Amino acid sequence: MDTMTRALGDAAQPTSSDESVSETVVTAVADAKGVDPLDLDPLYDSIDPDALDSLFGHAGAGSSIAKLSFEMADCEVLVRGSGEVVVTPTTGAGDRVERVASHE
Repeated sequence: MDTMTRALGDAAQPTSSDESVSETVVTAVADAKGVDPLDLDPLYDSIDPDALDSLFGHAGAGSSIAKLSFEMADCEVLVRGSGEVVVTPTTGAGDRVERVASHE
């Protein structure tokens, strides 16, 4: 499964990953904040990771859900049914980060 990561204004950098939607969110938030994912508070402090994976984790499963938005680590997180995860820091410095993942 291919994942694209990019900070807006930068060239796209392809990565290969078998990560879940919840893992994609954590990685994208860490990228946006410029920290290691292990330095973040657990995702379950913001949203139920199992529910997130259930909603968006299977190809086509999230297509009927337009989007889901929540806050994590002073960032606005938007998950779209297409598999896109968009993270925008709400405070301090940081880049907006988009990750497009195909979860089949």
